[in-house]
Amino acid sequence: MSAMFWRFAVGPMATTAMAGSLWLLDRLGVAIPAPGAMLLITVAYSTWVGGLVPGYVSSAICVMAALPVMFTPSHFIVLPADRSLVVGILLPFLLGLPLATAGFRMRAARLLDQERRTRTRVEAASKELHILQAALDHVDYGVILLDESLRARFINRASRELWGIAPALADSRPHFRDLMRNACNGGAFASPAAALDAYVEQRVELVRAGDETPLDLHLASGHTVRFRCEALPAGGRFLSYTDVTDLVRHAEALERLATTDELTGIWNRRHFLALAAAPWARFVRDRAPLAVLVLDLDVFKSINDRFGHDVGDAVIAHVAGLCGRLKRETDILARFGGEEFVLLMPDTRGSDALAFAEELRRRIEDEPLGVDTELLRITTSIGVAEADAAMASLGDLLKRADQALYDAKRDGRNRVRTRLPSPPSRSSAAA
Repeated sequence: MSAMFWRFAVGPMATTAMAGSLWLLDRLGVAIPAPGAMLLITVAYSTWVGGLVPGYVSSAICVMAALPVMFTPSHFIVLPADRSLVVGILLPFLLGLPLATAGFRMRAARLLDQERRTRTRVEAASKELHILQAALDHVDYGVILLDESLRARFINRASRELWGIAPALADSRPHFRDLMRNACNGGAFASPAAALDAYVEQRVELVRAGDETPLDLHLASGHTVRFRCEALPAGGRFLSYTDVTDLVRHAEALERLATTDELTGIWNRRHFLALAAAPWARFVRDRAPLAVLVLDLDVFKSINDRFGHDVGDAVIAHVAGLCGRLKRETDILARFGGEEFVLLMPDTRGSDALAFAEELRRRIEDEPLGVDTELLRITTSIGVAEADAAMASLGDLLKRADQALYDAKRDGRNRVRTRLPSPPSRSSAAA
C-alpha cells in the first residue's frame, strides 16, 4: 500500500485498537484511569498524521465505542446523571479536537517549512561565500573585507603575502590598525620609523571615512601598490591592493619622454616654458628679480664634422652636466634645441646672473672632454638678460637674452654679454 493510504488509515486503526483494548480490559475487570482521555489522544494522533478526515473518522469510532457504555455507571468514566449534559460536552469536544489538532499541525508544518527554507538559504549563501572566497584567493590583487568596526572578516591570499600576515593573525579578525602596524613592523613601507605611527593613524582615518580616492603606496621593495577603499552598505569596507609598478613606471617613462631631453636628461623646451610660467607670474605680480641665460656652443658644426655626431652628442651631454652641477636647485635648465641651452634664474639680479654666467663659461672652457687620446676643448657664448617692467611676456625676456648671445658671437665667441633694459621714452619719463 502507498504511504498516503497508511497516513490516512493508521490513525483510525490506532483508535479502533485502543477502543477495543479498553473495552476488553474493562470486561476483564482491569481498572483503567481516564480511558476517555486515551481515546482522545488517538483522535489527536490520527488528525496529526493523516489530516481532518482521519481525525473525524477516529472521533466517530470513539463515539461508537462510548455509546454502549455511556449510560452504564462506572464504565470508562464516571458520568453525571444528566446524560444530555454528557452528550453536550463530549460531542463538541470530539468535533473540535480534530480542528484544533489540524490547526496546530498546519502551523507546525509552516514553521518547519520556514526553518527548512531558511536553512537552505543559509547553506546556499554559505556555499556561495566559500566559492567567492576561493575565487578571491586566486586573484593576483589583494582584497580585505572589513566589518563596520573595521575588523577584518576576510583577507585573501594575495593580501596575506603582500603584507606578511601570518595565518594566526588573519584568523583572529584583527582591526585594520593592527594590520597596518604588522605591515610597518615587517618593513613594508619606505617611511621613516618615526613617522610610521602617524602614517598608520592617517590610513585608519581614511578607511573609517570611506574615502574612495585611489592612493598609490610606494613600498620599500620598490613596488607601487594602488589602494582603493569602497564603503559597503552595511557599514563595512572593501579594500583592494593592486600592483601597478609596471603602469607607474610606464607612466613615468612617458612623462620623462614628454618633459625631458633624451640626450641630456634635462628639461626640454616645452616643459621649460611650462615651468617658467610660475616665476614669470611672480615677477609680474611682485616684481621679484628674474634673469635668464642663453648658452650656445661655439663652432659646434666643426666638432661634428671632425669627430662625428657621436662625439657631438657627448659634447652636448658634457656641457649639460656641467650646467646641472653648477646651477641652484631653484634654477630651471633646459635644452632648447641643437647646441643651445637656457637657464632661468628666479630671484636673481642681472649683475648676479652675469657673474654666474662668467663662472659657467670659464668652467666649461677649463673642463675639456676626452675624445680617444686627445682632450677636446669646448667653449660657449652666453647671453644674459634681466626681466624689466617694459617686457610683456617671457618671450620678451628670452628675446633680449638671444640678442645678448648674438653680441657674444659677434664679438669673437667664448664670452658673456648682456643687453641692458631699453631706456624709457621721453614721454614716459615726463609722466
